[in-house]
This record gives sequence, structure tokens and C-alpha cells, in this order.
Amino acid sequence: MLRLVSVFMVFSSIFWGCGLKNENKAEVSIFPDGEPSLYFLGEVDSDITTSCGQATPATTTTGTTGGTTGTTGGTSGSTTNNTRFTVISQLIFKTKETLNLRFTYDSTQIQGKIDPQQGFVLAGGLFGKTVQGTQGTVEWFNQGINIDTALQSAQQISFFNLEITLNGTYSTTATSTTNILNSCNTLDGVNCTSGTSTTQCFTSDNRTCLVQNTTSDAKSVIIRGTLKCNAPNIVPQ
Repeated sequence: MLRLVSVFMVFSSIFWGCGLKNENKAEVSIFPDGEPSLYFLGEVDSDITTSCGQATPATTTTGTTGGTTGTTGGTSGSTTNNTRFTVISQLIFKTKETLNLRFTYDSTQIQGKIDPQQGFVLAGGLFGKTVQGTQGTVEWFNQGINIDTALQSAQQISFFNLEITLNGTYSTTATSTTNILNSCNTLDGVNCTSGTSTTQCFTSDNRTCLVQNTTSDAKSVIIRGTLKCNAPNIVPQ
């Protein structure tokens, strides 16, 4: 474990000198239960990560704008104002970690929750484990993520500046064998299906979902840090 920490510090020093103004910088700390914390200052690989994510409308709220009635007549009306979006993001770092993340964005708030079904998966890289979880928060502060709330359809995200706190587990014996994770439809949260479904999960083999580890060797872990992503080839919509 001490050797692993040393390797992380070496990578930190490499990226520190050139990453202070980097729009694709990540500062992430990993806190495994009962073990020394790990820290890396990495960089999102913009050659592979072509988009910072995709946002789709989560709910539609319809409300009455007001009206009057009387002997002379009246007026009434309604508006549709959707402020909530579901965000799915896959970030691939130059240090080979991959972070798949699904959370709810609300333009009237400064933070949102990790999706309670799909959640997040951190896999590969120097940590060498696969962390899964469905609990945590994502903060975007003011102008931290460029989602156009007037666009009521799927849109690509060209940049964001986020703070994350993720709670998950990982197996102390299993290691990560893949860097690229996909999403698949699922009916039971365990198996992928070729049919339509309102629920998705992250998968490494397109057959089974990566679910939170509950085996006897599962270890709790907290992931905290800042994520910056800039995809210059995505034109804000």
C-alpha cells in the first residue's frame, strides 16, 4: 500500500506543474476504510473523452400562471418549466482511471444527488480496483455546468466544473480489467436486456450490471474531489 501511495504522489507531482490552469484537471482523493488515503492530480484525456456528458430532461413541471374570472370574463394560462436534467458522464483520465457518473442536475440548485439506481463506477488506473456506488452528491456552483434548460431534448455537455463526494465499495481481491464502461438497459438492476427499459446500469461486458459490492471482502470507500472537463469540439446548444 505504501508503494501505491508513492506512485500516486509521483503522478501528482508530474501533473501539478502543468495542470494549474488546465481545463481538464481532476483532483481526487480516495479514502478506503481502514487504509491510507490515495490522492491523484490527473487530467481528463480529451482525445478519448470527446464529450463531458449528456443531459436529458428529467421531469416536466406544469403550473398555472394565474388568471381571473368574473362577470366580464377572465384569463388563464399555464407554462412548462423544466429545470431538472439527468446527466450521464464518462471521463477517461490520462492516468487510465475511468469514471462513469449519473446524477440529477437542477438549475435552481447548486448540487444534486447521485442516481440511486445507476450511480457511479470508478475503474482502472493506478488504484486498480472497481468502485461502485449509488450514494453521493455532485456540486456545480454558479455556472459550473453548461446545460441549456430551454432545450427540452438531449444535449451534449461541452464543459463543467464539479465537486464530488461519492460513497461506494470495492472488492479487495478483484481488480479492474477494463477502462471503457458502457450503459445498458436493465429490468432487475442485475442483468442487461436487449428490450426497452426505463432503468439503465453501467456494465463492462454488456451482460451484467456493475452493482455495489456486498461480498464478504467488500471495503467501503469515499471519493472526494474536483472534476473539470472541457470538450472544445462540442458546440454549446
